Amino acid sequence: MAPLGYAMPQLLDLIVHGPPGSAPPVLAASLVEALAEAGADREIRLLPRGDDPGVDAMHLLAQRPGDAGVVSTCTPVFLQAPLLRGMALTHRALTPVARLVSDHFFLVVRADCAWQDARAFVSGIAARPSRTGGYFRGGINHLLALSIASHVGAEVDFVVTESEPAVWQALIDGTIDWACGVAAELAPHVRDGSVRLLAALHGERRAVFPDVPTLMECGVPVTFTMWRGLMGPPALGAEHLAVWHETLQRATRTRAWQSYLLEHGQTGSYLPGAAFAEFLETEWDWYRHHFALAGLLPAHA
Repeated sequence: MAPLGYAMPQLLDLIVHGPPGSAPPVLAASLVEALAEAGADREIRLLPRGDDPGVDAMHLLAQRPGDAGVVSTCTPVFLQAPLLRGMALTHRALTPVARLVSDHFFLVVRADCAWQDARAFVSGIAARPSRTGGYFRGGINHLLALSIASHVGAEVDFVVTESEPAVWQALIDGTIDWACGVAAELAPHVRDGSVRLLAALHGERRAVFPDVPTLMECGVPVTFTMWRGLMGPPALGAEHLAVWHETLQRATRTRAWQSYLLEHGQTGSYLPGAAFAEFLETEWDWYRHHFALAGLLPAHA
């Protein structure tokens, strides 16, 4: 088995594809800690590229073909943005390294909201129009809003914010009435008392917030699981991928990584290389289908 760092540059650029206050920087910081604990003796430089999440990271990767010294955090936005914008650059031009985790969403309102629980929320949005938001149409926040509105028979206005973290400020300011997000984004606002969790969008309650019921318990069967992983540049060599997979197997068994999963309510779902690439094709088809149903695809798509 190749030792850690074999045939790899000593400086690794880890692109972070989301802005401060979003989940990708949290994953990146935790991965750096886990890699160090796993014995990966490399200097890691974080490259923030969250101004246009996913798109900036993909373009930077595309500029460094075959470079074993660069990798990027990735999420479904690597599929969503190319589909919604009709981009020539897609995940197929890059090198899927590995899926790392599955993440889970929660329904959240401002702390002083009149909806005291999930059942009050369901009846409340059915009785009057409400507003939710996200940083782009076709994002997971938007798809979840469409799904919840459809199941409840509600009129919901989707407000586009300037960034993902801006969703939570819009909620706190009262620009929107409710939102959906993951624990890594929500936890700081839950701790400071500015927002309140109403429901988990999952089939069962999540250990990170065990007292929060699922929306399914209120008769609304809306669930969603989001993956997070790593994407490499085009034409990344098989020998470099093999080192990455060995390294990540060690890293995902570290105490640092297990603490990250526990603290942020995520589930380890490691899937390397070719299996991850195959999974992405299934995801691509899913998003293309649902964007078409929502009328969000460009006319030429």
